Amino acid sequence: AAVKRNMFQSSLYDKPVVLLGCSGKGDELNRLAQSLKSEMNGNTIVNTAGAVASASNGELLNQIENQDLTLGDVIVLDFNSEDDDVLSTLAKSLYEDAGILSVYINVHPEAGQLSKEGLELKTKLDNDIFFKYSDYELCVRDEGTTEMEEDWTHIEWELTRLVARATYIPVVPGDKDKQSSAFRTMGQHTFFLSLSFPNITEVKPYIAEMCNDVDAMEFRADLLACRDDRFDLIYSAQLLRKYCKPYAIRAPGLPFKGKVLDDVMPIVYTVRTQSQIGTYPDDEVGISKMFELLEWGLRSGVEVLDVESAHDPVKTDALLTRAEQRHTSMILGSEHIAPQEISTAEAVDKFLQCGMGGRAHGTKVVLSIENEERDRMAYEAGLIAQSIWTKNDDPVIPCLSLILGDIGKYSRVLNFGFTPVTHESLPFKAAPGQMTASEIMTTRLLIKLFQPKRYCILGHNIAYSVSPQMQGAAFAAAKLPHEYYRADVETVEEFVESDFFKADDFGGCSITIPHKQAIIPYLDEMSPAAKTIGSVNTIVVKEDIGADEIKRVIYGDNTDWQGIFNPLERKLGGGSGDETGSDDKKGFALIVGAGGTARAAAYAAGKLGLEKIYYNRTPEKAADLAETFGGTVTASLEDGVKTILEENNGSINVVISTLPAAAEFTLPEWILNEEGPVVFDVNYKPYNTKLLLQAEGAGLDVVRGSEMLWEQGVGQFEMWTARSAPYKVMKDAVLENCLPKEEDEKPKAEADTSVAESKSEKPAAVTKN
Repeated sequence: AAVKRNMFQSSLYDKPVVLLGCSGKGDELNRLAQSLKSEMNGNTIVNTAGAVASASNGELLNQIENQDLTLGDVIVLDFNSEDDDVLSTLAKSLYEDAGILSVYINVHPEAGQLSKEGLELKTKLDNDIFFKYSDYELCVRDEGTTEMEEDWTHIEWELTRLVARATYIPVVPGDKDKQSSAFRTMGQHTFFLSLSFPNITEVKPYIAEMCNDVDAMEFRADLLACRDDRFDLIYSAQLLRKYCKPYAIRAPGLPFKGKVLDDVMPIVYTVRTQSQIGTYPDDEVGISKMFELLEWGLRSGVEVLDVESAHDPVKTDALLTRAEQRHTSMILGSEHIAPQEISTAEAVDKFLQCGMGGRAHGTKVVLSIENEERDRMAYEAGLIAQSIWTKNDDPVIPCLSLILGDIGKYSRVLNFGFTPVTHESLPFKAAPGQMTASEIMTTRLLIKLFQPKRYCILGHNIAYSVSPQMQGAAFAAAKLPHEYYRADVETVEEFVESDFFKADDFGGCSITIPHKQAIIPYLDEMSPAAKTIGSVNTIVVKEDIGADEIKRVIYGDNTDWQGIFNPLERKLGGGSGDETGSDDKKGFALIVGAGGTARAAAYAAGKLGLEKIYYNRTPEKAADLAETFGGTVTASLEDGVKTILEENNGSINVVISTLPAAAEFTLPEWILNEEGPVVFDVNYKPYNTKLLLQAEGAGLDVVRGSEMLWEQGVGQFEMWTARSAPYKVMKDAVLENCLPKEEDEKPKAEADTSVAESKSEKPAAVTKN
């Protein structure tokens, strides 16, 4: 049977969020409710302050059932001075009957200055109500009463992050396509830093340097002095995020209600037991407590939860079921074998065991060897396990394959995905044989385990393009030795005949006008999206490994539609198509223009579940769109559009203009005032088009072409590198080059260093910025 994953994912969950607990002197619950409502663009805060009659509980549940309260609204259950029996009943009903996402705001009794009554209630209700009827937990010390504004701001940010994580796309084991895929988090040349301090505050002096080199932090709960105290342990994880936040340049984007959190350093949450080379007791009591600590990790919204695969199957199943149904944390099934050496066949079995019957998202097996000649054993065992999963049609997941000690250093070089590392700045290593990310990358290059690649943007008259700055910054942030160029040629033939294209180190390219269709005859394969849209904006060079040779495969894809889809999905909050509101109107996208980008827009609108209306000065061209993607062509933005909406009981959710900015297109006032759509203009220069200024003046949500640019660029980077993209770095590079400057400012001068010449009579103009 199909697993029901994350009941709170935003595409399915449209209910309010509950904050419950006891406020201290800082009125923490109400202030956090105001902050969360603002972040989610919500309308209502239901505050239970004052006399609460049990009869009103049914009314509240009816409001939720009737969708009078939806995601964005907040219900506050502050027990500090209330009838706790009534509120306890309500908390139970909201959690169990209404299926509400509930966050326990755990205010520290002394530091938060709880009243005497509040302290008594918190002591009485902490486990039986607050913990039991919530899935996530936010711990607050004195941030509600301190004069340090940045401390309270971080608590607000942490709540936003928790709810964003709670409503995120569920991670499916073996999936390679979704934004949440483990193959991105645990992708090629990714690293997590193993922290081994007894107090998390000791990490702070090293954080800035460490964040430059790694993609996640390992939170070793078993090594912390506070490990058995739920408040202190969760608060320590929050502190780690706070320390990392200003420096998390390699962090992926975390979408949330029309925006993206781009400063969230992923955490790998680990409770390593004594038999697994850790410190946590592994007797019966210790293992039971270990599972409690793992649940605390889920409650803190960690990205990766390391679960040892060798323990109580009943408790493991309960933990995994909870993680699947109510959380979004990825499961890393792990096994550490020490000090004995095992055979390759036994190592394969360990990988299969760590797959947890198809429920883990990645595996980590750490072996011991006596002879250096067996330093490939873990790597080879992981490959065999993946081949068995493929043969059995089971989820194929990343395998972290390591060998302990100095004798196993080569295994860390071989392990391309999500390698645990130490850092040059740290006073000690977390484990013998650990290397730094810099040492591993340098070794991989020196022994030619991988090759620096060259990429480019292919187009003509592309001095304006921001892609070299964006992709170059991304490669630098991820410490990848790749380079990105401009290929400015009149014809595609000039490019495909060039040494640059034919070279072994050509890794792929971005493609812009006028070559998006002309490149197609030179491709070996195309993605389904590119075939449907009929244009290609991305080439990836792949390898087809046969029995006798390795064949180069030129693969074409299209990420333009993702650049349109991703921002709109966030703005629409997962509700589109036939679910546009209480009036049950059918959702429409009005697509203006009929060129190649309009085709990507139509494809994206279909993925959003929207019906399509096409408007173009030449209706015949728009008819081709309707034939391919479905929808209706109109020659009028007045009567024509109104008639279509009336006949279909529809409303315009989105307007996507693909016209050049010079066209100075604007919308009729009735669409702005009566329909209130999200307005998307694909142009990224100028930053403010006439259409966007009109829409913003009417108070509408807008999406700029600059956002489309970095979103499609993120998709390209992740295809080329098989890892997560440094979202903020790419966004900042685009904005640095797109934000309004002096009107007469000219484009920056291009470098004239030629790096490739065509064998044709006319050289291909491939230059590096």
